[in-house]
Amino acid sequence: MKNDFLTTKEVASLLRLKERKVYDLVAKNEIPFVKATGKLLFPKNEITSWVKAKGLVASDHLVRPQVVLGSHDPLLEWAIDSSGCGLASLVQGSLDGLKRFVANEGLLCGIHIENEHDVGWNLEAANTYLSSSPCVLVHWVKRDRGLVVSRDSQIHAIDNLRNARVVKRQSAAGSQIALERRLSEAGISEAEIHYVREAKNETEAALAIVEGEADVSFGLRCFADRYKLNYVPVCVESFDIVIDRHAYFEPPVQKLLSFTRSEAFKKEAARYSGFDISETGVVRFNSAV
Repeated sequence: MKNDFLTTKEVASLLRLKERKVYDLVAKNEIPFVKATGKLLFPKNEITSWVKAKGLVASDHLVRPQVVLGSHDPLLEWAIDSSGCGLASLVQGSLDGLKRFVANEGLLCGIHIENEHDVGWNLEAANTYLSSSPCVLVHWVKRDRGLVVSRDSQIHAIDNLRNARVVKRQSAAGSQIALERRLSEAGISEAEIHYVREAKNETEAALAIVEGEADVSFGLRCFADRYKLNYVPVCVESFDIVIDRHAYFEPPVQKLLSFTRSEAFKKEAARYSGFDISETGVVRFNSAV
């Protein structure tokens, strides 16, 4: 009978966490447990099932800096600041973030990379880059992406981008990768596109239109609405977050994820047109290691 249960110390060792963190999981009813004569015990079979379902067992790891890498998302940027999680940001594009994550340069990495061989987002990139990194891919938000243009623009489709003044994003940015794919499908060569500047984030891209510097960006619907620009829908993308497995259990990440369940987060998300948070927090991928 005794062997059917684990102690707090044994569970902490199994999950490679501090015992204090196990007590936190118990307090939040996030882990199977029972109390017997005032002592916490953990049913071994239920813990095994819980571990498999979560796919979040920490493995040997290097200490990573508390930095969010990858792509820019305005809601994630706001949530990091408003949740008080204490994470810093270094956002230079999805592919840049993945490479830095594999090199242990951050805890989290935001990505939105369209699959090359089937419909969907991020899973092919996750399988390619993260097969040897102990991590999970957690869904953040679905976002409407399309052509952000001025009010008097005659641009109504990808086919209209020949010789237009286009805002370019970093070559490592998911939006630039998705745009180049659509230009290729439309038979438009790079020589036919007039890139006027490179924007580091969605805000810069939209402001280039507002200020008359460019005709179009491949941007988010919410920024077109915010700056009273026209918008031509093209796709709905999935923005997901890669999280180091060990870091998933630690206070900064747990604070950020818990904040997404708050009314403050839901209220802020409603301000971003074309954002869908109905599946925020769903695990989409677990690396095999």
